[in-house]
Amino acid sequence: MTQRLLLLVSTVSLTLLLTGCGTKSEEALQADTAEESASDLVMFFDKAKPDLKKLAKTASDALEQGNFPLAVQSINQLKANAAKLTTDQFMVVSEAGVNVQTAMIEASENGDRKAQMMLNMQGAGRRN
Repeated sequence: MTQRLLLLVSTVSLTLLLTGCGTKSEEALQADTAEESASDLVMFFDKAKPDLKKLAKTASDALEQGNFPLAVQSINQLKANAAKLTTDQFMVVSEAGVNVQTAMIEASENGDRKAQMMLNMQGAGRRN
C-alpha cells in the first residue's frame, strides 16, 4: 500500500509540476476525507461527458453511503479513462482513491468486517 501511495503522490506532484498550480488545481487537491471527495467528484465532473459524469456521480454516491466496493470500482473506472479527464478531474479522482483507502482503513479499525475484507482482497490482488 505504501508503494501505491508513493506512486500516487509522485504522479500528482509531476502533474502539478508540468501544469503549474492554479486556483482550480489547488481546489482539486483540497479533499481530506471521503465525504469531501464525494462533493468534489460531483463539482469537477459537472461539465464532463455524460458517461464520465455518471461514473463520477456513482463514485460520489458510493463514498457518501460507505459502499467501498462500488466506490473503488467507480474510481478505478475513472482512472482507466484518464486520457479523457482534465488535469483537475484526474487530481480529484486520485484524491478520492486515497481518501477511500483511508476511509476503509478507519472503518476496518472500527470493526467494519466488509472494509477489512476489501483491504484483504486488495492486498491479495497486489501479491498475485
